[in-house]
Amino acid sequence: MTGLLAAHDQLGDEALALLAAEKDDTPQGRRARKARTALRDAADMLLSAVQALFTVHGSTALGIDGAVSHSADGTPVTLLPMLSTQETLLLDAWESVQDAVDHLDTKTFPATKKNPAPAREPARTSGALLRLRDGVLAIGRELDARGLGDDAAECRDSVQQLERLEARVCPQPDRTGPATAEAGVLQGAGR
Repeated sequence: MTGLLAAHDQLGDEALALLAAEKDDTPQGRRARKARTALRDAADMLLSAVQALFTVHGSTALGIDGAVSHSADGTPVTLLPMLSTQETLLLDAWESVQDAVDHLDTKTFPATKKNPAPAREPARTSGALLRLRDGVLAIGRELDARGLGDDAAECRDSVQQLERLEARVCPQPDRTGPATAEAGVLQGAGR
């Protein structure tokens, strides 16, 4: 949950950079407007997941796992609203996170050859994607612990998707300069 909140927090700089870029009445400004709207949608999805996880962890602490009305003889009465089970809430949280990852990948930073969409704040966006990855892994562990292995496997797929997204939109500085070459020589010398 903390990874998801940290990811949400670190996406703020990207949103501000997109807001500044969209003020231009150019194709780049219009793309920035679409990207900022998509980023807001992804952030909403992350917050929905966090709220569901708060409920899961809170109900776990209270020892509550779903609630249904009962008749005097103990028969469940499903005519009235029911409290979701922890498993259902966890799966809802996972679905929101998965949607957020897909939204970031396809709507906020779409991969096109003609108009690549790199992050405007690559360091903070990279940090956000790493925190989001941490959140995905935490949810995966919780899903696995509850015997929901198929969903846990999907978490691994989302981690790979986030890693590809980070490599695409947060390019690392060129590390092939003299310092890197010298470091390689030094590493080889100690063998």
